[in-house]
Order: sequence, then C-alpha cells, then structure tokens
Amino acid sequence: MRTPFYLIALSLLFISACETAVNDRKDIHDWQDIPLPDKLNTQHNWQLVDEVSDSFNYQQKSNDFNDKWHDNHIRGWKGPGATYFDSNHSAIENGKLVLSASPVPESQQGEIIDYGDIQSKKTIFTGFVTAKTLIKYPIYVEASLKVSKFALASNFWMLSDDDVYEIDVTETYGDTEHNAKLMATNYHIFVRDPVTNDYLQDNGHKPKHHKTPTQDMLNEDYHRFGFYWKSPTHMEFYLDGSLIRTLSTDTDLTDPDNNFFNTPMRIIFDMEDHVWRAKKGITPTKEELIDPTKNRMYVDWIRAYQPTS
Repeated sequence: MRTPFYLIALSLLFISACETAVNDRKDIHDWQDIPLPDKLNTQHNWQLVDEVSDSFNYQQKSNDFNDKWHDNHIRGWKGPGATYFDSNHSAIENGKLVLSASPVPESQQGEIIDYGDIQSKKTIFTGFVTAKTLIKYPIYVEASLKVSKFALASNFWMLSDDDVYEIDVTETYGDTEHNAKLMATNYHIFVRDPVTNDYLQDNGHKPKHHKTPTQDMLNEDYHRFGFYWKSPTHMEFYLDGSLIRTLSTDTDLTDPDNNFFNTPMRIIFDMEDHVWRAKKGITPTKEELIDPTKNRMYVDWIRAYQPTS
C-alpha cells in the first residue's frame, strides 16, 4: 500500500519544524533571565564570551557541540586512581550535558597501578568534557549543575595546559547528606617532574567548603557555581549568585615563585574516583555504577563574561 503524498508532505514539514525549533533554541540562552551576581554587575559592564558559553540545547553531541568542547582529556590522560575517562560517557539529553559512570570490562582495565597504600586498575568509566578555547583573566564563569548521588566527585574546574595551575570551582561528593551540601573550592600550583610530568609538590591545596543559606542538597536540584578570575592574585567564588570565598594574596593564596594564576586555563567538567577516598573504602559499588538515578552529573548551562568597562 502506497503512503499518500499529503502524509509524506506533512511528515517532512513536521521534521523541518522540529529541526527549526532546535536551531532556534540555540539562539536562546537558558540563563538569559538570570542576572550576574550583584557585586559584579555594579562594578562593570559585561560581554558574553560565546566560545565557552553553552546552553547545550542540541539533540546530540553535534558539530556545534564539538566546535566548543572535546569529550575527553586533550592529551589522553585516563584519570586518577580507578578512573577511566571515556568519550562514550558524556551525552546531550533534553538540553543538558550529562556525564555518567559505569564499570570497565575486565579486558579493558589494564595493569595494576601502585598508589602506595592502595593498588588499582582502571575500573570506573566516567565522562570528561573540556573546552577547546583557553580562558584568561579578567573573566567570570558560571555553570548550572546538579551533582551525582554517589561516591565519585562531580567536578567543575580549570587547568592550565602545562598541568601546573588548577582551580576547583567545586569538587562535590554526592554520596552522603553531609557531602552533598558542600561546594568544595580549592586551588593547586603543582611542581612537576620535567621529564615524566609526575606530581612532586603542591604549593596550593587550601580547600574550603560552603553551603547554601538553606543547606540545599546539591544533587537534588540545579545550583549555580561561579568563579571570577579578576587577576593573577585575586579570585572570587560564588554559589547561586552569592560571594562565598575570596582567594587572594590578602587571604590564603600563596606561590613561592610569585607567578600566581597568570597562565590561561581550560574549563573542565568530569567525575572522578579519588585515590585518597578509595584508600578509605569510599568508592562506588558496581550496583551504583549502573544505577542511572545515582551515576549521573548534569550541566544545564555554562556562561562566561568579560568586563568591558
């Protein structure tokens, strides 16, 4: 039986309308009705940095997505401890960037790695997405996130290409009621072996933890995590638009070489199994790794602005 021509025409019109709707949404920013933090709005006028801003309103990891983002580590690092970064563990679903985790098949786990008090293979696949464009001060970056509900860290962070300078906007563990309330901020200035790139010393590592005024669970709904990189020696962290930490040479920012954060960095979203927690037995079970109600981190949008005055 032949399909009537008018039904074919209607189908084509419907498909075209859907594609048009998706394309139209790309021009509508999900954050357009959300102002920048009052403290910043009163200081400057701001211009959007489109290269690292995204509403993720795609049907899949399309060319538009790939123009801005790389879905794995740019130099092929597999991740810390049992973590195994994998491009198949990031996806676009319902206008969100979704990072997931799952068990690594035994045939792909590789050799045992000795971490001192613990030995581990690469047993946990996770998603890793990094910006293709480097950013540098002055810039404000903010992402709307919902963290996972298990022992992996849900991370929004930045790293220089030489692996020396790192800013953790948040490393949040969603496995307990206490942890899931904490925006964990930190910074690192690493000294590395010039041949192996192994970590030798950390001249930073001053973590601080922050909650919303109502102590919201950060794995139950979306919250805004912001970072204002004002200068090499002055940075600010924001949670839902409120200033929660100032990191500067007047507070707890130190660098023996006096270079501070003067190097461009890349924005990163990922999930990680951290060795120091695994040593305590804090790591996801296989059941949790295959549970879609626990093993996912969501990014609704990310925006970046630079001051124009």
